[in-house]
Order: sequence, then structure tokens, then C-alpha cells
Amino acid sequence: MKFRFSNITSRRAFLIYGTISILLTVISVYFLSSLITDLTEKSNEEVAQRNFIKKQEFMSQEFSKFLEQENQIKNVVKISTSKNLSANLEVLSSIQMTSSLLTNNWFKIDDREIHFGNDTISTAVKNSIRDFAAQNTTAQHISTVIPQGKKWIWRIYFKLVAPDHTTVRYGYDINLKALHDYFATIDGTAPNYAFVFDQKGTCIFHPESDFIGKNVYEISSLKASDTIFSKNQDYVKRVTLSEYLKLDVIRFTKRVNLKGSHWYICVSFVKDFVVENVTTIKKYTTLIYSITTIMLLLIFYLFTYANRRAYQEKEVVIQEKNTLLVENEKIIKEKALMQLKQLIEQINPHFLFNSLNSLYMLIDSDVKTAQKFTLNLSRIYRYLIDPPEKNIVLLKNELLFIEKYIFLQQTRFREELLFSIEIEDESALTRSLPYLAFQIVIENAIKHNMATAEIPLRTTIVVKADHVSISNNLQPKQNSEPGTKFGLNYLRSIYNHYGKTDFQATEKEGNFVCILPLIDIHS
Repeated sequence: MKFRFSNITSRRAFLIYGTISILLTVISVYFLSSLITDLTEKSNEEVAQRNFIKKQEFMSQEFSKFLEQENQIKNVVKISTSKNLSANLEVLSSIQMTSSLLTNNWFKIDDREIHFGNDTISTAVKNSIRDFAAQNTTAQHISTVIPQGKKWIWRIYFKLVAPDHTTVRYGYDINLKALHDYFATIDGTAPNYAFVFDQKGTCIFHPESDFIGKNVYEISSLKASDTIFSKNQDYVKRVTLSEYLKLDVIRFTKRVNLKGSHWYICVSFVKDFVVENVTTIKKYTTLIYSITTIMLLLIFYLFTYANRRAYQEKEVVIQEKNTLLVENEKIIKEKALMQLKQLIEQINPHFLFNSLNSLYMLIDSDVKTAQKFTLNLSRIYRYLIDPPEKNIVLLKNELLFIEKYIFLQQTRFREELLFSIEIEDESALTRSLPYLAFQIVIENAIKHNMATAEIPLRTTIVVKADHVSISNNLQPKQNSEPGTKFGLNYLRSIYNHYGKTDFQATEKEGNFVCILPLIDIHS
């Protein structure tokens, strides 16, 4: 009863804490969503304002490029004399007329006749230019928009005085329709649109070419008050209906920084596009809010369900642990039997008899070799009768053992067996591999292959960073007994126990190759 009472109390506490947590989370997500929406709206307004400033600066720079001709004329006037001034101006005028934007240009030196850069213009246009020059003899710089037949032009006119007091009046006309096409090629992908007009309201540039020359106060919702700026802000921002897109836009109006002109620029951003991100954020935050609430309720339900089934789950865990223990015990027993069988197989009368017979033959012929043979034989048997508990040994110890084993085999067979050991990575010597792995592979090679002085059996051991490769040339014996593959199965069992699946024993291109992965001691 005490256990049940404690259980009920903890469940009540969990219900209270869980309900409070859900309420706090839902409230937090709600206020966070509102905050994100407000920040997004503010960010979008700031982005629109920055884009407006960039657009205004871009348009001002592009229009200012057409005033650079004045500097070129100044340089020509400065370096010319009264004799070559006219010729130099004619050359510069011809170069200038190569621009597709210009319809004509002209210059007048003192009271001489006006020189026209374009001879193909009509007499009416020439007379109009003469009248214009006569009316503005004292003007220093004029930038104005005037009609010329069915088209509108931007006329730039200025007066210069040479060092020898020669007066030069220079002017050129820019086709506003051609200017419209020019801007369409360099600014066609902008996410906004702009139009430029003068102080009278005459439209100088507009994405819709039909609006050029018309009064913007009549064709749009623009007001004269939009060109009046406060001391603290040099632009006017207003939401209005676009005369071009027929949609609500956020419109910024500002003065164009252009010498000799009183022009203004309006940059418009589609209001739906500006608020689109806000709507998307609202949708996503609402989705997050809903998903969070559902997830919390789901977690609360799952936790309650898990609490009710705690006893059953504990039983399953205990059963799984018992199964793992049984399997582990089975593996340990299997390993022990393998190790025992391996030891019995290694310490067999044939090996000992052959070794003693070789020792007997050496005693009379080569005492030093016989002594070394005896010492290595004793160390081999010491290594064999003292196996490690976990069935793995350091690579450097296994190498020391196999060197002694190779010495015994080469003493018996001399030129019939050739061995080589290559160490490519010495850091691998501190890693481990299965006990007697080298001896198993080399003994299999000697047992199943012929070896003669004419056709020796070559065995190569290569130590790499993460594995050891042992290979020998295949020279199968004619009447050999089929192998039990016990040794290779023993190695595979050890590697499986340590989670190594890259052990290989394959025949490849006339060689038997065995890949022994190295094992870290902590694994």
C-alpha cells in the first residue's frame, strides 16, 4: 500500500508540473511568435528603405554620367588656341554623336554661327536650337526637358570661357525614349521601379515609356506635397496606388542630386511583396506554435503511458539482459574451447618430433645454430602454453613470436621457404590482434602448399596502420587432405567478438591473402 500511495503522489505531482510546463511553453511560444513577426515587419521596412537609397544613388549616378561631357569640353577649351578651337570641338562633337542616346549636339564660339554635330536634323530643329541659344546667352548651365516634335529630349547646355577670353556655348540633346531603353537593359531585374520628374511635374523617366513627357501629378497619385521635405528627413514615404502596376505600393520620394536641375525620383515597392515575408513568418510561427503544443501534449501522453507500463518494460529489460548474458557466456565458452583446441593442435607430437629431429641434425653440423634453435623452440612453447585471457596480444609480441617460428621453419626447410616482414607504420605495433594469428596463417600456407628449392613458398607479412596483410603464392599440394578451416574460423570468431567485420581470407591473382584488422586494447 505504501508503494501505491507513493506512486499516486508522484503522478499527481507530475500532472501539476506537466500542466504548468505546457502552459508556460505555449505562452512563451505565443509571445515569441509575436516578437518574431514585429521584428520581421521592422526588418522588411529597413530593407525597403535601404533598397530605396541604393536605387536613388544608382539613378543619380547614371544621370550624372551624361553631364561628364562638360568636363571633356572644358579640357578641350583649356588646351586649344583660337585657331584650332573650332576644329577640336568638331572632333569631340563627332565622337559624342556616336552615342545612340544623343539626337544632336552643337556649339557656338563667341558670336559666330552655331555649328551642328548632326547635319541630318531638320531646319525647324536648327531654328529651335538657335532661338534657345539666343534666349540663354547669359546662362552658365541649363538642364531641362523639352518636347521636340513627337518625342521628348533632355537638353544640357553650358557656357565656358577660354583662357584667351573666347566664349564657347555648347549643348546636346538626349532622347528620353532611348534613355528609357538604356535603363531597361542595365536595371531590368530590380525588385522595384522608379520614375524621375522635374519641378513642373514633367516625367523624364518611367518604366512605361508612354508616360514620358506627361505630368506625373495628373497620371499618378503623387502630390506636390511629396516634394517638400523636413529638416530631419530628406525623403517622403507614403503608401499609395501605383499608376504603373495598379497595386498598392510603398513609395519613397527624394530629390535627385544632379547639377543644374530640380529633379525628383520616386522609388516604389509593391506592398504585397514587402508584407509577404511577414505573412510567411506569421504562418510559420503559427505552425511552430501548433506543433509545439501538439508535441508537448503527445510527450505528456506518452510519458503517462510509459509510467503505466513501467513494470512490463522492466521485465522486458531484465529478460533482454538475461539473453545477452547467456549469449555472452556461450561466446566465452566457445572461445575457450577454440583456444584449448588450438593449443592442443599447436603442441602436437609431429611438430615437436620434427623440431627435435632438426635439432639432432644440427648438433653435429652447426652448434651455434643448434643453440639458437633450442632457445627459440623453448620460447615458442613458453608462448604457446601461456595464452592471454582475452585471446588478443600486442602486435609487437606476436611479431617476436612469429620470427622465432619462422626461424625454426627455415632451419628445417632452408631455401624452400622464403619469408619477409615489412613494417610500414610503427605506431601499429602498440595495437593488438588475435593470439597466434600469424602462426595460424603461416602454418596453413606450409600445410597446403608445395615448397621446393626451385619453386619456393614465399610468404610476406606487411604491417600497415590499421591492419596486417599476410600473403603467399598458391602452390597447392596434389594429394593434400581437405582443411577444416578451424584456424580461420577461430580468427573470425575473435574478430566478431570485438566488433571487427573486415577480416578477410581470399585467393587473389595466384596468391592467398589474409587481412588481419588491428584491435584497440580499449575496445
